[in-house]
Amino acid sequence: MAHELTVLEAIGAGLLQGVAVVFPISGLGHGVLVGSIGDGVGTDLAPEHARYLYAALRVAVAVALLAYYWRDWLYVLRGLGSAVVRRGSAADRRWAGLLTLAAVPGCVAVALLADPARRLLGHPRLAAGALALNGAIMLGTWWWWRRSLRAGGLSGTHRAPLSRSEQAHTFVVELSSLRPGRAVLLGVMPLGALVPGISGIALTLAAALALGLTHEQAAHVALLLLTPFLLVWGLVELPALSGAAYDGVRGRLAVAAVLAAVAAYLTAMLLVRYFQRASLRPFGYYCVLAGAAAYVALTVT
Repeated sequence: MAHELTVLEAIGAGLLQGVAVVFPISGLGHGVLVGSIGDGVGTDLAPEHARYLYAALRVAVAVALLAYYWRDWLYVLRGLGSAVVRRGSAADRRWAGLLTLAAVPGCVAVALLADPARRLLGHPRLAAGALALNGAIMLGTWWWWRRSLRAGGLSGTHRAPLSRSEQAHTFVVELSSLRPGRAVLLGVMPLGALVPGISGIALTLAAALALGLTHEQAAHVALLLLTPFLLVWGLVELPALSGAAYDGVRGRLAVAAVLAAVAAYLTAMLLVRYFQRASLRPFGYYCVLAGAAAYVALTVT
């Protein structure tokens, strides 16, 4: 079957997924709902029909996040290297071990579960309901966090602005005290993204806040853990694009991937800065309202 993808569809899909995958609002859920637009208008963009598109966009978003957090991943490489030669900072070594421990279970699980989870893509009402649930989880977390003694986070009160290099170093020092079990818990949270409408970022943020991190720290660790998860998920599902079925979409797919990467980079920058002062509440309200409205619309039509 030959695939079709117009220029406008490529632009729209790239921008939407670049933003929705990084924001805690479920890129896959939005893809399913867009694909279910009345009379099949958005069918070409439905994840169940455009698996190649979503796989490529996940890889593009992962590359963008890798570029945004290259300093953090450099710390991980240094930590792993110093563990071998027994030199360098103990905090670097511990953080590298914790991040590796956190990332591996989620990556292995998504490689095993991505194929069976694809059966969920043909159920837009499920995506709408899950999107509303995703919002409810964020609103519940926000309500709990406001009343929790953990609200100061591991770093205490808000600190003065730091450079990107200082942020990376401070983050490593602060988070190197995280318990291994809690790191693994955070690492498997992105698996929720296999359910259309549920955001892996939202679940990781909620779990991180419950463990005592600040919003800024929670966003930082959530985006770090999302990077290898998306990369593995995308590569597992990415077909051989050299096939004849993709002759008419390769160039437009490249456009979509570039736009998704740019949008994801800018969205990550915005999200981290936003969480220096704000909370999950606006995202929660959006998901509840959008999910409920989509469910009603799908039921009526």
